[in-house]
Amino acid sequence: MEKVLVGKIINTFGIKGELKVAPDFQFPEKVFFLNNKLILNDKEVTITKVRFHKDNYLLELNNINDINKVLKYKGLSLYVLRSNIKLDENQVLYNDLINFDVYDFDNYVGKVTHVYLSDNPLIKVDNKFYIPLKGDFINNIDYKNKRINCIDLKGLML
Repeated sequence: MEKVLVGKIINTFGIKGELKVAPDFQFPEKVFFLNNKLILNDKEVTITKVRFHKDNYLLELNNINDINKVLKYKGLSLYVLRSNIKLDENQVLYNDLINFDVYDFDNYVGKVTHVYLSDNPLIKVDNKFYIPLKGDFINNIDYKNKRINCIDLKGLML
């Protein structure tokens, strides 16, 4: 079963066992909700309390409401099973673009090696240069053939 990274526990919050999670997922609302199952330290945990606070999620897991019992989770990553992600018909995970071939017109330029999520997501090609996923550089993404067709990348390449 494939795990997908959804965030990192950056700290605790208060004394009642809440964990401050920096989301690292394109659709956080699809995973950070009450009673959803996440993976922490290769064990399944259940979100028993959730709220959004200053760009982060505050989670209580498995009804643990004691700061001393959750301190050990600080710095760890949270995952979700891919099969548990309920995407809409037109939604695709950006991380699925890793290893896609990138073409500038009909010229092969490399493979996607990483995707950076932000307000303006970027794909990294052959660990050399970045292409914004939003904007005028990408003509289309062919998911069936694992190909990204771009227009005029000369200005982005080093």
